[in-house]
Amino acid sequence: MADTDLNAAALTVTITESLAIGHDNGTTDNLDFSQTYTHSFSGILNTSKRVIKLANTNLTEVATFGSDTADGAFVRADVRYIRVTNLDGTDALQVGLDDEASDAAYTSVAANSSIMYTGTTCEGDNGGSTLDNATALKVKGVAGHQLEVFIASV
Repeated sequence: MADTDLNAAALTVTITESLAIGHDNGTTDNLDFSQTYTHSFSGILNTSKRVIKLANTNLTEVATFGSDTADGAFVRADVRYIRVTNLDGTDALQVGLDDEASDAAYTSVAANSSIMYTGTTCEGDNGGSTLDNATALKVKGVAGHQLEVFIASV
């Protein structure tokens, strides 16, 4: 029988910011504010990548987190990287981690932009003194809004 085991690998995420501000006189070199940041997440063995089209403007659960994989949940302690990309060219998308009890952390993601998380904890109180385990990743946008969700875990 052939060996069919998968081998864990490193996920490398690279963010590149490129900005060169010029001068009116046209003779001075541009001011360069470019930067590249690279981070590696080791031991990645499980990934999920989905494109989702929202049916309506309701808050929609797009992933769940728990202590095991029951009902398709991601194992919270194993999640290393989450990216949500707003594929809409016009409208912002609300994205957040929610513990479905007392805490949630939502933000607005501009059109054609992404947000990344490197864990599954959130805090809804002012001051953020205690991070709580999120149970869900939720989004809210316009009807027909499209987004991409990528999750990597060990």
